[in-house]
Amino acid sequence: MLLALAAGCTPLGTIKAYPGPVRSSDELGAVETVLRSETFSVTDSEITSVDGVRFEKRGYLAQMLPGTHRIGVVGTLRSRMKPRVQHCTFDLDVVPGCTYRPSIPAYPRSAYDLPPDADWNLTRTMTVVAECSDTQFAIQVPIDCASKP
Repeated sequence: MLLALAAGCTPLGTIKAYPGPVRSSDELGAVETVLRSETFSVTDSEITSVDGVRFEKRGYLAQMLPGTHRIGVVGTLRSRMKPRVQHCTFDLDVVPGCTYRPSIPAYPRSAYDLPPDADWNLTRTMTVVAECSDTQFAIQVPIDCASKP
């Protein structure tokens, strides 16, 4: 991965969420999600879309031009029960040279008792940590999550 970055290439598995040629990282902002493994569960949050453009190959890092973007994420909770999936979207004002790490909310407790195919939606706030070249800060943004896209 370091070789790819040094060469100015996009790291493997990164979503290029902007038109035109590859740009340097100081011209772009990035949103990065994670796969969290705990003792009895795994929570997977993959980026599925940016500004309404869906990506067949989901990823954990999306690079985009500065400005406000609508990010789509699918979150999957795997535990001893049947996997539970939530589809979430949020708006984020992206600044070049910054990486944003959203803390996608856990699958809602209120939906556990519903059948897996039940319709539900929920709006709440989420913390996003931004790391820029000279600073780090956290912001709260609204996030909409639902049982279906």
